[in-house]
Amino acid sequence: MDAYIILLTTAPQASIPEIIVRALEDESVYHFGRLLNSPQVAELVEIEQFAQYGRLLELFSFGVLNDYKTAAAQLPQLSPQQLNKLKHLTLVTLASNEKVLHYDRLIAELDCSSEQEMEDLVIESIYKNILMAKLDQKRRLVEVDFTVGRDVRKQDLPDIFAKLEAWSNTCEEALEKISADIETVNAEAAAKLDDSRNFTNTLQELRSNHVMAAAEGLPRSDSQYESSEYQREAQRVGADAS
Repeated sequence: MDAYIILLTTAPQASIPEIIVRALEDESVYHFGRLLNSPQVAELVEIEQFAQYGRLLELFSFGVLNDYKTAAAQLPQLSPQQLNKLKHLTLVTLASNEKVLHYDRLIAELDCSSEQEMEDLVIESIYKNILMAKLDQKRRLVEVDFTVGRDVRKQDLPDIFAKLEAWSNTCEEALEKISADIETVNAEAAAKLDDSRNFTNTLQELRSNHVMAAAEGLPRSDSQYESSEYQREAQRVGADAS
């Protein structure tokens, strides 16, 4: 797109429609917002005879194939390359809204005469890196993993910002919950560690007391912690001492 923007700065006004057409047929260009919003194009489309080129750029920036069918009388006739690109962009729009697309719907929306033609459009879009998807021929589905974004109208920005804010709030709530869960787990782990240390210290103290009592022939103290293990240890030490 940079090359076309540079061309606009030096091209005479009469040559701008040709630059627009070349950009629309360029296989590497799928975003046209910069061209549409350039001062040179804005000035051009104010002239009635060139207004259709502004509508054409709007179609490729924001529209889909059905939009072209509806407004074809107010637009220049599309070349085969332009029509194919508009189908690619239509596919991107559909895939952006739904992650699983049925063959029948795609055939209709893309105005394809066969499943093979539709599959070819999907494969072309994948190779052009504007779409990542898998064809499920058995179930006649296209499963979408990723699409590039399309140009955005200024009037759509508030809605996009609202969705981003809602998404951000959801992420913050999730992070807060995760942080709270981590704190709970850490507190429980610390409490268990303290209990384990206390138990170990008590156990060592009792063992020491039993060993000393057995060695000195003193009566053993009754304790809730006494067990057969302690008794065996005391008996062993006593036997060694004798």
